[in-house]
Amino acid sequence: MIIDTDSGRLTIGARVSPLSGAVTSHNTRVKAYEASGSSLTVSHPFGSHFLRHGWTSWSSTRWWDVQREPWRVWDKPQRTLTAEDAATDSETDHLSYMLTAVESDSGRVLLVGILEGNSPILRVAAGSIEASSSSADARWFVAEGPEIETFEAYTTAIAETRKVRSPLRALEFLGPIWSSWYSWFEEITDSIITDETAEAERLGYGTIQIDDGWEKTIGDWRANEKFSRGIADLASRIHDHGMKAGLWISPFIAMPDAPVVQKYPELFLHDEDGNLALAGFNWGRNYYGLDLSLPMAHEWLAHTMSEIAGWGIDMFKLDFLYAGAIAAQRSSGMDREQAYRLGLETIRDAVGDEVYLLGSGAVMNASLGVLDGVRVGPDTAPYWDNTERIKDPTGPSVLNAIRNSLSRTWLYPLIDVDPDVAFFRTRGSLLSPEVNALTADVALVCRFAQCSDPVSWLDPAERERVQAWIRAAREHPVIERSARYIYRINGKSIDFAPYLNSTGRISDRLLVK
Repeated sequence: MIIDTDSGRLTIGARVSPLSGAVTSHNTRVKAYEASGSSLTVSHPFGSHFLRHGWTSWSSTRWWDVQREPWRVWDKPQRTLTAEDAATDSETDHLSYMLTAVESDSGRVLLVGILEGNSPILRVAAGSIEASSSSADARWFVAEGPEIETFEAYTTAIAETRKVRSPLRALEFLGPIWSSWYSWFEEITDSIITDETAEAERLGYGTIQIDDGWEKTIGDWRANEKFSRGIADLASRIHDHGMKAGLWISPFIAMPDAPVVQKYPELFLHDEDGNLALAGFNWGRNYYGLDLSLPMAHEWLAHTMSEIAGWGIDMFKLDFLYAGAIAAQRSSGMDREQAYRLGLETIRDAVGDEVYLLGSGAVMNASLGVLDGVRVGPDTAPYWDNTERIKDPTGPSVLNAIRNSLSRTWLYPLIDVDPDVAFFRTRGSLLSPEVNALTADVALVCRFAQCSDPVSWLDPAERERVQAWIRAAREHPVIERSARYIYRINGKSIDFAPYLNSTGRISDRLLVK
Protein backbone atom coordinates (compact mmCIF):
# COMPACT_ATOMS: atom_id res chain seq x y z
CA MET A 1 0.00 0.00 0.00
CA ILE A 2 1.28 3.49 -0.84
CA ILE A 3 0.74 6.40 1.55
CA ASP A 4 1.65 10.01 0.93
CA THR A 5 2.91 11.86 4.00
CA ASP A 6 4.28 15.31 4.68
CA SER A 7 7.79 13.88 4.39
CA GLY A 8 7.30 11.80 1.27
CA ARG A 9 5.77 8.57 0.05
CA LEU A 10 5.69 5.37 2.10
CA THR A 11 5.29 1.92 0.60
CA ILE A 12 3.93 -0.52 3.19
CA GLY A 13 3.97 -4.21 2.40
CA ALA A 14 0.68 -4.95 4.16
CA ARG A 15 -2.90 -3.78 4.31
CA VAL A 16 -3.20 -0.79 6.61
CA SER A 17 -6.03 1.22 8.10
CA PRO A 18 -5.96 4.74 9.58
CA LEU A 19 -5.96 5.03 13.36
CA SER A 20 -8.21 7.61 14.93
CA GLY A 21 -9.85 8.30 18.27
CA ALA A 22 -7.59 9.10 21.21
CA VAL A 23 -4.49 8.32 19.15
CA THR A 24 -4.85 11.38 16.93
CA SER A 25 -7.33 13.57 18.82
CA HIS A 26 -4.48 15.41 20.54
CA ASN A 27 -1.93 14.81 17.80
CA THR A 28 -3.54 16.29 14.73
CA ARG A 29 -0.17 16.60 12.97
CA VAL A 30 0.45 12.85 13.22
CA LYS A 31 -0.73 10.47 10.52
CA ALA A 32 -1.08 7.04 12.14
CA TYR A 33 -1.98 3.63 10.69
CA GLU A 34 -2.40 0.06 11.86
CA ALA A 35 -1.25 -3.06 10.02
CA SER A 36 -1.49 -6.73 10.95
CA GLY A 37 0.47 -9.90 10.32
CA SER A 38 3.70 -11.56 11.40
CA SER A 39 5.81 -9.36 9.11
CA LEU A 40 5.78 -5.85 7.74
CA THR A 41 8.02 -3.98 5.33
CA VAL A 42 8.06 -0.20 5.05
CA SER A 43 10.01 1.60 2.32
CA HIS A 44 10.52 5.29 3.00
CA PRO A 45 12.34 8.45 1.85
CA PHE A 46 13.54 9.36 5.34
CA GLY A 47 17.21 9.70 6.27
CA SER A 48 19.68 7.30 7.86
CA HIS A 49 19.37 8.54 11.47
CA PHE A 50 17.25 6.13 13.52
CA LEU A 51 16.36 5.02 17.04
CA ARG A 52 17.94 1.74 18.05
CA HIS A 53 15.73 0.44 20.85
CA GLY A 54 17.17 -2.42 22.90
CA TRP A 55 15.50 -5.73 23.73
CA THR A 56 15.82 -5.35 27.48
CA SER A 57 16.00 -2.42 29.83
CA TRP A 58 19.82 -2.77 29.88
CA SER A 59 20.27 -3.19 26.14
CA SER A 60 21.95 -0.37 24.26
CA THR A 61 19.41 2.26 23.18
CA ARG A 62 20.11 5.50 21.37
CA TRP A 63 19.68 7.44 18.14
CA TRP A 64 22.22 6.05 15.66
CA ASP A 65 23.01 6.00 11.93
CA VAL A 66 22.68 3.12 9.48
CA GLN A 67 25.90 4.24 7.79
CA ARG A 68 27.83 3.17 10.89
CA GLU A 69 28.37 -0.32 12.27
CA PRO A 70 25.51 -1.57 14.48
CA TRP A 71 25.20 -0.10 17.97
CA ARG A 72 25.57 -3.13 20.24
CA VAL A 73 28.00 -4.98 22.49
CA TRP A 74 30.96 -5.82 20.27
CA ASP A 75 32.95 -9.07 20.54
CA LYS A 76 32.00 -9.89 24.11
CA PRO A 77 29.74 -12.99 23.92
CA GLN A 78 29.46 -13.35 27.69
CA ARG A 79 28.29 -9.78 28.02
CA THR A 80 25.98 -10.10 25.01
CA LEU A 81 24.23 -13.03 26.70
CA THR A 82 23.48 -10.84 29.71
CA ALA A 83 22.81 -7.43 28.21
CA GLU A 84 21.54 -8.01 24.65
CA ASP A 85 19.52 -10.70 22.87
CA ALA A 86 22.17 -13.29 22.05
CA ALA A 87 19.74 -15.26 19.89
CA THR A 88 19.25 -12.48 17.34
CA ASP A 89 22.37 -10.33 17.76
CA SER A 90 23.99 -9.43 14.44
CA GLU A 91 27.39 -8.01 13.58
CA THR A 92 26.09 -6.58 10.32
CA ASP A 93 22.36 -5.77 10.63
CA HIS A 94 20.92 -2.80 12.49
CA LEU A 95 18.38 -4.40 14.81
CA SER A 96 15.84 -2.65 16.98
CA TYR A 97 13.33 -4.32 19.29
CA MET A 98 9.69 -3.37 19.84
CA LEU A 99 9.98 -0.25 17.69
CA THR A 100 12.20 2.02 15.68
CA ALA A 101 11.94 5.52 14.27
CA VAL A 102 13.78 7.20 11.42
CA GLU A 103 14.28 10.93 11.05
CA SER A 104 13.76 13.19 8.05
CA ASP A 105 15.81 16.27 7.22
CA SER A 106 12.90 18.41 8.45
CA GLY A 107 12.92 16.75 11.87
CA ARG A 108 9.78 14.67 11.38
CA VAL A 109 9.96 10.96 12.12
CA LEU A 110 8.55 7.73 10.76
CA LEU A 111 7.81 5.35 13.64
CA VAL A 112 7.16 1.63 13.20
CA GLY A 113 6.40 -0.39 16.32
CA ILE A 114 4.50 -3.34 17.68
CA LEU A 115 1.06 -2.70 19.09
CA GLU A 116 0.36 -6.28 20.11
CA GLY A 117 2.46 -9.39 19.57
CA ASN A 118 5.45 -11.38 20.80
CA SER A 119 9.15 -11.02 20.05
CA PRO A 120 9.06 -8.05 17.63
CA ILE A 121 12.32 -7.33 15.81
CA LEU A 122 12.91 -4.55 13.29
CA ARG A 123 15.76 -4.52 10.77
CA VAL A 124 16.67 -1.02 9.76
CA ALA A 125 18.49 -0.24 6.51
CA ALA A 126 18.81 2.78 4.25
CA GLY A 127 15.29 3.47 3.00
CA SER A 128 13.57 0.47 4.58
CA ILE A 129 12.34 -1.11 7.80
CA GLU A 130 11.58 -4.84 7.98
CA ALA A 131 9.55 -5.81 11.04
CA SER A 132 8.74 -9.33 12.19
CA SER A 133 6.97 -10.98 15.12
CA SER A 134 6.51 -14.57 16.24
CA SER A 135 2.77 -13.84 16.46
CA ALA A 136 0.83 -14.52 13.28
CA ASP A 137 -1.81 -11.98 14.33
CA ALA A 138 0.61 -9.27 15.42
CA ARG A 139 -0.63 -5.69 15.15
CA TRP A 140 1.70 -2.89 14.07
CA PHE A 141 1.72 0.87 14.38
CA VAL A 142 3.03 3.04 11.54
CA ALA A 143 3.02 6.81 11.95
CA GLU A 144 4.65 9.94 10.58
CA GLY A 145 4.82 13.33 12.25
CA PRO A 146 6.73 15.55 14.68
CA GLU A 147 8.92 13.42 16.93
CA ILE A 148 7.43 14.10 20.35
CA GLU A 149 3.84 13.94 19.13
CA THR A 150 4.45 10.75 17.15
CA PHE A 151 5.85 8.95 20.18
CA GLU A 152 2.89 10.20 22.23
CA ALA A 153 0.54 8.75 19.61
CA TYR A 154 2.37 5.41 19.84
CA THR A 155 2.05 5.12 23.62
CA THR A 156 -1.62 6.10 23.38
CA ALA A 157 -2.19 3.39 20.78
CA ILE A 158 -0.45 0.76 22.91
CA ALA A 159 -2.51 1.70 25.96
CA GLU A 160 -5.73 1.42 23.94
CA THR A 161 -4.76 -1.81 22.19
CA ARG A 162 -3.45 -3.71 25.19
CA LYS A 163 -5.73 -2.17 27.82
CA VAL A 164 -2.58 -1.47 29.82
CA ARG A 165 -2.99 -1.58 33.60
CA SER A 166 -2.42 1.82 35.17
CA PRO A 167 0.88 1.52 37.03
CA LEU A 168 1.51 2.61 40.57
CA ARG A 169 3.60 5.76 40.26
CA ALA A 170 6.90 5.80 42.14
CA LEU A 171 6.81 9.39 43.37
CA GLU A 172 3.26 9.03 44.69
CA PHE A 173 3.53 5.50 46.10
CA LEU A 174 7.18 5.19 47.13
CA GLY A 175 8.42 8.75 47.38
CA PRO A 176 12.15 9.32 46.94
CA ILE A 177 14.04 6.04 47.45
CA TRP A 178 17.29 5.31 49.24
CA SER A 179 18.97 2.22 47.75
CA SER A 180 21.87 0.36 49.31
CA TRP A 181 23.54 -0.75 46.08
CA TYR A 182 25.84 2.01 44.85
CA SER A 183 27.46 2.54 48.22
CA TRP A 184 27.52 -0.74 50.13
CA PHE A 185 26.93 -3.19 47.27
CA GLU A 186 26.91 -6.80 48.64
CA GLU A 187 28.51 -5.72 51.92
CA ILE A 188 25.18 -4.67 53.43
CA THR A 189 24.22 -5.84 56.90
CA ASP A 190 21.20 -5.45 59.12
CA SER A 191 22.98 -2.77 61.16
CA ILE A 192 23.97 -0.77 58.04
CA ILE A 193 20.38 -0.68 56.80
CA THR A 194 19.10 0.11 60.30
CA ASP A 195 21.50 3.03 60.72
CA GLU A 196 20.69 4.38 57.27
CA THR A 197 16.94 4.14 57.87
CA ALA A 198 16.98 6.67 60.70
CA GLU A 199 19.11 9.10 58.70
CA ALA A 200 16.98 8.64 55.57
CA GLU A 201 13.82 9.48 57.50
CA ARG A 202 15.35 12.79 58.61
CA LEU A 203 16.28 13.67 55.02
CA GLY A 204 12.75 12.95 53.78
CA TYR A 205 13.08 9.67 51.87
CA GLY A 206 9.93 7.58 51.44
CA THR A 207 11.38 4.10 50.84
CA ILE A 208 14.42 2.08 51.89
CA GLN A 209 15.37 -0.41 49.19
CA ILE A 210 17.54 -3.31 50.38
CA ASP A 211 19.59 -4.47 47.42
CA ASP A 212 21.67 -7.57 46.65
CA GLY A 213 23.59 -9.02 49.59
CA TRP A 214 20.77 -10.07 51.94
CA GLU A 215 20.12 -13.54 50.47
CA LYS A 216 21.88 -16.87 51.06
CA THR A 217 22.61 -17.23 47.34
CA ILE A 218 20.94 -16.39 44.04
CA GLY A 219 17.95 -18.72 43.95
CA ASP A 220 17.92 -19.36 47.71
CA TRP A 221 15.80 -16.46 48.88
CA ARG A 222 16.29 -16.76 52.60
CA ALA A 223 18.11 -14.18 54.69
CA ASN A 224 21.78 -14.88 55.27
CA GLU A 225 23.72 -14.62 58.54
CA LYS A 226 24.19 -10.84 58.13
CA PHE A 227 20.42 -10.50 58.57
CA SER A 228 19.97 -12.95 61.45
CA ARG A 229 16.78 -11.24 62.66
CA GLY A 230 15.19 -11.76 59.26
CA ILE A 231 13.96 -9.41 56.56
CA ALA A 232 10.44 -9.30 58.02
CA ASP A 233 11.84 -7.84 61.24
CA LEU A 234 13.91 -5.30 59.29
CA ALA A 235 10.92 -4.32 57.12
CA SER A 236 8.88 -3.77 60.28
CA ARG A 237 11.53 -1.42 61.67
CA ILE A 238 11.59 0.50 58.37
CA HIS A 239 7.80 0.85 58.61
CA ASP A 240 8.18 2.15 62.17
CA HIS A 241 10.12 5.07 60.68
CA GLY A 242 7.18 5.86 58.39
CA MET A 243 8.84 4.52 55.24
CA LYS A 244 8.15 1.71 52.83
CA ALA A 245 10.40 -1.33 52.53
CA GLY A 246 11.83 -2.37 49.15
CA LEU A 247 13.75 -5.55 48.43
CA TRP A 248 15.98 -6.72 45.60
CA ILE A 249 15.42 -10.20 44.18
CA SER A 250 16.17 -11.92 40.86
CA PRO A 251 13.35 -14.48 40.80
CA PHE A 252 13.91 -15.85 37.28
CA ILE A 253 17.50 -17.03 37.85
CA ALA A 254 19.45 -19.34 40.17
CA MET A 255 23.03 -20.37 40.73
CA PRO A 256 24.03 -24.02 40.14
CA ASP A 257 24.39 -24.61 43.90
CA ALA A 258 20.98 -23.16 44.81
CA PRO A 259 18.74 -25.78 46.45
CA VAL A 260 16.03 -25.36 43.82
CA VAL A 261 18.50 -26.22 41.04
CA GLN A 262 19.95 -29.14 42.96
CA LYS A 263 16.52 -30.61 43.74
CA TYR A 264 14.51 -29.58 40.69
CA PRO A 265 16.79 -29.00 37.69
CA GLU A 266 13.83 -29.75 35.42
CA LEU A 267 12.34 -26.37 36.35
CA PHE A 268 15.11 -24.57 34.47
CA LEU A 269 15.65 -23.95 30.78
CA HIS A 270 17.52 -26.55 28.76
CA ASP A 271 19.30 -26.45 25.43
CA GLU A 272 18.73 -28.72 22.44
CA ASP A 273 21.11 -31.34 23.87
CA GLY A 274 19.17 -31.56 27.12
CA ASN A 275 21.70 -29.65 29.21
CA LEU A 276 20.84 -26.74 31.45
CA ALA A 277 21.03 -23.60 29.31
CA LEU A 278 23.32 -20.82 30.48
CA ALA A 279 21.29 -17.66 31.04
CA GLY A 280 24.20 -15.34 31.79
CA PHE A 281 27.28 -14.66 33.84
CA ASN A 282 27.59 -12.56 37.00
CA TRP A 283 28.95 -12.84 40.54
CA GLY A 284 31.88 -14.66 38.93
CA ARG A 285 29.68 -17.58 37.84
CA ASN A 286 27.20 -18.74 35.22
CA TYR A 287 23.54 -18.99 36.22
CA TYR A 288 20.35 -20.60 34.91
CA GLY A 289 16.90 -19.27 34.00
CA LEU A 290 13.50 -20.61 35.04
CA ASP A 291 11.48 -22.39 32.37
CA LEU A 292 8.34 -20.31 32.60
CA SER A 293 6.47 -22.57 30.21
CA LEU A 294 6.22 -25.15 33.04
CA PRO A 295 3.35 -25.04 35.57
CA MET A 296 5.68 -26.37 38.30
CA ALA A 297 8.05 -23.44 37.76
CA HIS A 298 5.13 -21.08 38.31
CA GLU A 299 4.15 -22.93 41.47
CA TRP A 300 7.67 -22.47 42.87
CA LEU A 301 7.72 -18.83 41.76
CA ALA A 302 4.30 -18.03 43.25
CA HIS A 303 5.17 -19.69 46.57
CA THR A 304 8.50 -17.86 46.77
CA MET A 305 7.14 -14.42 45.94
CA SER A 306 4.03 -14.64 48.12
CA GLU A 307 6.13 -15.76 51.09
CA ILE A 308 8.58 -12.87 50.67
CA ALA A 309 5.81 -10.33 50.10
CA GLY A 310 4.38 -11.56 53.40
CA TRP A 311 7.47 -10.20 55.15
CA GLY A 312 5.99 -6.74 54.67
CA ILE A 313 7.66 -5.79 51.38
CA ASP A 314 6.05 -2.82 49.64
CA MET A 315 8.30 -2.75 46.58
CA PHE A 316 10.34 -5.36 44.72
CA LYS A 317 13.28 -4.62 42.48
CA LEU A 318 13.10 -7.63 40.15
CA ASP A 319 16.51 -8.06 38.54
CA PHE A 320 17.90 -10.18 35.67
CA LEU A 321 14.37 -10.77 34.39
CA TYR A 322 15.44 -11.28 30.77
CA ALA A 323 16.71 -14.76 31.75
CA GLY A 324 13.13 -16.01 31.60
CA ALA A 325 13.04 -15.09 27.89
CA ILE A 326 16.35 -16.39 26.51
CA ALA A 327 16.22 -18.73 23.52
CA ALA A 328 15.92 -22.31 24.80
CA GLN A 329 13.66 -25.36 24.69
CA ARG A 330 10.16 -24.75 26.08
CA SER A 331 7.03 -26.84 26.47
CA SER A 332 4.79 -26.96 23.42
CA GLY A 333 7.07 -24.51 21.62
CA MET A 334 5.80 -21.61 23.73
CA ASP A 335 7.10 -18.25 22.57
CA ARG A 336 9.81 -17.00 24.90
CA GLU A 337 8.26 -13.55 25.44
CA GLN A 338 4.91 -15.19 26.13
CA ALA A 339 6.53 -17.41 28.77
CA TYR A 340 8.31 -14.41 30.27
CA ARG A 341 5.09 -12.42 30.56
CA LEU A 342 3.34 -15.36 32.20
CA GLY A 343 6.12 -15.33 34.77
CA LEU A 344 5.57 -11.63 35.49
CA GLU A 345 1.83 -12.24 35.79
CA THR A 346 2.49 -15.02 38.31
CA ILE A 347 4.54 -12.59 40.39
CA ARG A 348 1.85 -9.93 40.16
CA ASP A 349 -0.84 -12.40 41.23
CA ALA A 350 1.33 -13.61 44.13
CA VAL A 351 2.14 -10.18 45.59
CA GLY A 352 -1.02 -8.27 44.68
CA ASP A 353 -1.71 -4.99 42.92
CA GLU A 354 -0.66 -2.80 45.86
CA VAL A 355 3.00 -3.87 45.76
CA TYR A 356 5.26 -1.86 43.46
CA LEU A 357 7.14 -3.97 40.89
CA LEU A 358 10.28 -2.46 39.37
CA GLY A 359 11.92 -4.50 36.63
CA SER A 360 15.62 -4.49 35.78
CA GLY A 361 17.04 -6.36 32.84
CA ALA A 362 13.38 -6.57 31.82
CA VAL A 363 12.17 -7.42 28.31
CA MET A 364 10.58 -4.13 27.36
CA ASN A 365 7.77 -5.20 25.03
CA ALA A 366 6.55 -8.04 27.26
CA SER A 367 6.64 -6.06 30.53
CA LEU A 368 4.13 -3.32 29.76
CA GLY A 369 0.95 -3.58 31.78
CA VAL A 370 2.39 -5.87 34.48
CA LEU A 371 5.36 -4.00 35.93
CA ASP A 372 4.93 -0.58 37.49
CA GLY A 373 8.39 0.63 36.55
CA VAL A 374 11.48 -0.40 34.63
CA ARG A 375 15.12 0.53 35.04
CA VAL A 376 15.53 1.77 31.49
CA GLY A 377 19.32 1.71 31.22
CA PRO A 378 22.45 -0.11 32.32
CA ASP A 379 23.80 0.30 35.83
CA THR A 380 25.11 3.73 36.61
CA ALA A 381 28.39 4.17 38.51
CA PRO A 382 30.27 6.87 40.43
CA TYR A 383 32.23 7.69 37.27
CA TRP A 384 31.30 9.13 33.88
CA ASP A 385 32.63 6.40 31.62
CA ASN A 386 35.01 3.43 31.67
CA THR A 387 37.62 3.72 28.94
CA GLU A 388 38.56 0.05 29.21
CA ARG A 389 35.04 -1.16 28.40
CA ILE A 390 35.47 -0.19 24.76
CA LYS A 391 32.52 -1.03 22.55
CA ASP A 392 30.25 -2.03 25.42
CA PRO A 393 27.50 0.59 25.68
CA THR A 394 25.79 -1.54 28.34
CA GLY A 395 28.67 -1.26 30.82
CA PRO A 396 28.12 0.59 34.12
CA SER A 397 28.64 4.35 33.86
CA VAL A 398 26.69 7.57 34.18
CA LEU A 399 27.02 8.17 30.43
CA ASN A 400 25.51 4.83 29.42
CA ALA A 401 22.76 5.05 32.04
CA ILE A 402 21.52 8.52 31.12
CA ARG A 403 21.88 7.96 27.36
CA ASN A 404 19.52 4.98 27.56
CA SER A 405 17.19 6.68 30.01
CA LEU A 406 16.77 9.92 28.08
CA SER A 407 16.14 7.87 24.93
CA ARG A 408 13.20 6.19 26.70
CA THR A 409 11.38 8.92 28.60
CA TRP A 410 8.57 8.63 26.02
CA LEU A 411 7.57 5.37 27.77
CA TYR A 412 6.36 7.22 30.88
CA PRO A 413 2.63 7.18 29.98
CA LEU A 414 2.81 3.37 30.05
CA ILE A 415 5.30 2.64 32.82
CA ASP A 416 7.62 4.40 35.27
CA VAL A 417 11.04 5.21 33.82
CA ASP A 418 13.87 4.59 36.32
CA PRO A 419 17.19 6.17 35.24
CA ASP A 420 19.03 4.67 38.25
CA VAL A 421 20.38 6.63 41.19
CA ALA A 422 21.33 10.28 41.42
CA PHE A 423 24.69 11.14 42.99
CA PHE A 424 25.45 13.94 45.43
CA ARG A 425 28.52 12.66 47.26
CA THR A 426 32.16 13.37 46.59
CA ARG A 427 33.36 10.56 48.88
CA GLY A 428 33.81 7.29 46.96
CA SER A 429 33.16 8.99 43.64
CA LEU A 430 34.96 10.29 40.56
CA LEU A 431 32.08 12.52 39.53
CA SER A 432 32.32 16.29 39.44
CA PRO A 433 29.66 18.48 41.10
CA GLU A 434 28.47 19.34 37.57
CA VAL A 435 27.72 15.72 36.74
CA ASN A 436 26.23 15.06 40.16
CA ALA A 437 23.76 17.84 39.40
CA LEU A 438 23.14 16.30 35.98
CA THR A 439 22.12 12.95 37.53
CA ALA A 440 19.76 14.75 39.90
CA ASP A 441 18.10 16.55 37.00
CA VAL A 442 17.76 13.33 35.00
CA ALA A 443 15.96 11.76 37.96
CA LEU A 444 13.47 14.63 38.07
CA VAL A 445 12.94 14.53 34.31
CA CYS A 446 12.24 10.79 34.53
CA ARG A 447 9.97 11.28 37.57
CA PHE A 448 11.85 8.61 39.53
CA ALA A 449 13.91 9.88 42.47
CA GLN A 450 16.43 7.43 43.89
CA CYS A 451 19.81 7.86 45.58
CA SER A 452 22.38 5.56 47.17
CA ASP A 453 24.58 8.01 49.06
CA PRO A 454 24.89 7.13 52.78
CA VAL A 455 24.15 10.20 54.85
CA SER A 456 27.41 9.72 56.76
CA TRP A 457 29.32 10.10 53.49
CA LEU A 458 27.86 13.56 52.79
CA ASP A 459 29.25 16.86 53.94
CA PRO A 460 26.78 19.53 55.18
CA ALA A 461 26.44 21.19 51.75
CA GLU A 462 25.79 17.83 50.07
CA ARG A 463 23.13 16.97 52.64
CA GLU A 464 21.40 20.26 51.90
CA ARG A 465 21.43 19.47 48.17
CA VAL A 466 19.91 16.03 48.84
CA GLN A 467 17.16 17.55 50.98
CA ALA A 468 16.39 20.19 48.35
CA TRP A 469 16.21 17.50 45.66
CA ILE A 470 13.91 15.34 47.80
CA ARG A 471 11.62 18.32 48.37
CA ALA A 472 11.58 19.08 44.66
CA ALA A 473 10.66 15.47 43.83
CA ARG A 474 7.89 15.38 46.43
CA GLU A 475 6.42 18.59 45.04
CA HIS A 476 6.02 16.93 41.62
CA PRO A 477 7.81 19.42 39.38
CA VAL A 478 6.29 20.30 36.04
CA ILE A 479 8.28 18.47 33.37
CA GLU A 480 8.06 19.59 29.75
CA ARG A 481 9.96 18.12 26.83
CA SER A 482 10.67 20.62 24.06
CA ALA A 483 13.14 18.62 21.96
CA ARG A 484 14.81 15.22 21.93
CA TYR A 485 17.16 15.96 24.82
CA ILE A 486 15.87 19.35 25.99
CA TYR A 487 13.55 19.50 28.99
CA ARG A 488 12.10 22.15 31.25
CA ILE A 489 11.88 21.50 35.00
CA ASN A 490 9.50 24.05 36.51
CA GLY A 491 10.35 26.36 33.63
CA LYS A 492 14.13 25.90 33.83
CA SER A 493 15.49 24.62 30.50
CA ILE A 494 18.13 21.86 30.50
CA ASP A 495 19.85 20.56 27.37
CA PHE A 496 21.38 17.14 27.93
CA ALA A 497 22.64 16.76 24.35
CA PRO A 498 26.12 18.26 24.94
CA TYR A 499 26.76 15.57 27.54
CA LEU A 500 25.49 12.68 25.43
CA ASN A 501 27.21 13.76 22.22
CA SER A 502 30.42 15.22 23.59
CA THR A 503 33.44 15.14 21.28
CA GLY A 504 35.94 15.38 24.12
CA ARG A 505 36.46 14.85 27.80
CA ILE A 506 33.83 16.68 29.82
CA SER A 507 35.95 16.93 32.96
CA ASP A 508 39.32 15.64 34.11
CA ARG A 509 37.55 13.79 36.91
CA LEU A 510 35.01 11.90 34.82
CA LEU A 511 36.95 8.97 33.37
CA VAL A 512 38.12 5.81 35.11
CA LYS A 513 40.31 2.93 33.99
